[in-house]
Amino acid sequence: MQTDPSPIERIRRTLRPVRRFGCELRHRWLRLIGRLGGDWNSGLPEELRFWEEALRDPEHHWLCAEYEERMNPDLELQDCLKALIEAPPGATVRLLDVGSGPLTRLGKKWEGRQVELYPVDPLAEEYTQLLNRLGIRPPVFPTACHAEKLTEMFAPDFFDLAYASNSLDHSYEPLGAIRQMLAVTKLHRYVYLWHFAHAGVSEGYSGLHQWNFDLKRGDLILSDGRSRAYSLSAEFRGLAELECAEERFAGERVVIGKLRKLRAS
Repeated sequence: MQTDPSPIERIRRTLRPVRRFGCELRHRWLRLIGRLGGDWNSGLPEELRFWEEALRDPEHHWLCAEYEERMNPDLELQDCLKALIEAPPGATVRLLDVGSGPLTRLGKKWEGRQVELYPVDPLAEEYTQLLNRLGIRPPVFPTACHAEKLTEMFAPDFFDLAYASNSLDHSYEPLGAIRQMLAVTKLHRYVYLWHFAHAGVSEGYSGLHQWNFDLKRGDLILSDGRSRAYSLSAEFRGLAELECAEERFAGERVVIGKLRKLRAS
């Protein structure tokens, strides 16, 4: 039988968001004066440690069913992504997952269509070694490629959809990465961006968390907490049409940007 929380626990729950807000304000100020943050390369070992811990003990590091879904070779492509792809029965659908980590989130099946999935990550070789060492065999292994260098590996107008989930805020030049995603995406198809809001602030600009995504008046804003802030609608005006949304995931706010390619890059 569930009991009511004690007075002390109620106070703790009340103060928790206040403490978090105060911590984030401190992070914003320290970042602004140059006291928080490091270079991209120095954050790579921490990212590898995170994934090794998560893969060694998935029950304690993953949300319910998340690990099983990523490991499921028959996972259906997510409905929100299908809605963005014009693909009649019998079509081949090419999907790009940028910064996929060792296990892509994308579904691998779409009834009546042939799905070709390309997960890429700059740490792909290290992830493959880790997966082999742990005896984990995912449906699709990632391929080594930086988000900022996609056109060195893929032809222009190659993909039916380019996707990035909780990854571009880990990159060293996310605006350039988005340009690269548009370049390898077919005309009138979409680049889909899914990121936790203010990840850099929330993580204290530690490790690879050096950028923030947020929504402002219907626009997706990319900022580094210092001097650089970009409006995606302004940066890609004429090249892509932006649509924004937000949702909650694991109790956290997520911001979504959908860029529809209007002309060749």
